[in-house]
Formats: sequence, C-alpha cells, structure tokens
Amino acid sequence: MNAKLSFLSVVCFAAVSGASATADLDLGSPTSRTPYDNYLDPVFRVFRQLDNGQVDPSVVEQLVREGRNFRYYYNKDQPYLPQAPEVTESTKTGDCKAKSLWLASKMNTRNVRFVIGKLSLGSAKSHAWLIWQGPQGWLILDATNYSKPLVPDRVSPSELVPTYSYSPSGKYAHATAAAARGGKYGDHL
Repeated sequence: MNAKLSFLSVVCFAAVSGASATADLDLGSPTSRTPYDNYLDPVFRVFRQLDNGQVDPSVVEQLVREGRNFRYYYNKDQPYLPQAPEVTESTKTGDCKAKSLWLASKMNTRNVRFVIGKLSLGSAKSHAWLIWQGPQGWLILDATNYSKPLVPDRVSPSELVPTYSYSPSGKYAHATAAAARGGKYGDHL
C-alpha cells in the first residue's frame, strides 16, 4: 500500500505543481520506416486489438510489478522478434520485448508506445520498454528493470534513451536515431 501511495503521490505532485511529465521525454518525430519494422509484427498485431479507453494508474502499477516478477528469458534464436503476450503470460518468462508487449496487451489502451533504445547511453545492447500517456501525462514503464512506473523528469537523460518508438497510429524516430544510423543495428534487444 505504501508503494502505491508513494507512486500516486509523485504523479499527483507533478500534476498539482505543474511539473510536466513530457519535460524530459523525447516523443520523437514521425517516420515511415525503422530498421526494426520487419521484426515487430507481434507488436503491430497487439496494437490493432487495443481499445481507445484509459486505464487506471493503479492497475498499470500492479501490471508493471507483475511483469517485473516474470523470470528474464532471452531467446537467442529470435533476438529481434518479441514473443506473443500469451506465451509470456503462460510461462511467466520473457525478455524486455516480451515483457513490454505483454504489458501493452494487458493495459489494452491505445495511449501506449513500444520503445526501442538503450537502457543507458553507453550500452552496447538495445532495450525495450513502454511509454504511456496516462491521466496525468506520460510515464515510463520498464517491467524488466523497475517494479513501478517512472516519471520522466525523475529519470536521467542518459538512462532509458529512446531510438525508435511505435504506437497504434505511427512510428517515431528519436534524437538518438540519427546517431544510431552511423552505428550497427546488429545488437540484440
């Protein structure tokens, strides 16, 4: 209960104090294609089924905590392809892509984006998480590393750095995408 109150207090403080949940969140620019498009059919399949409604923040917090408790499992045979949410649900295992896609399917709202980027700016490997536009603004949902939603302005600019993101209505390239184009896409998610 205290963790729930703590999280909701942070969200309420941000709303009352006028703090913007997008102040430090790069929402990217629309793009027609990304290097990961060929691997994200499971993401697009889930997005086609999402509702237009809003989900309660306490439900989101509970789902992030549940996903965080799933055992981490990385499928070396399909490093870019997220496993289906049904598999993640039944096995209670998955990597960052699987946990993020499971979370999006459970939230069942179109106000979510699947993000591919870096856990930290110097990371060699890519990472996946969600951002969600909730009632009080955008929040970061990383069920692989955190057990609760994160308020963007409380996250260092060198952490959870987006490269590309995907929503039910489009694809986005972020500030680091230009730098990534000069690099190698061969790192796994």
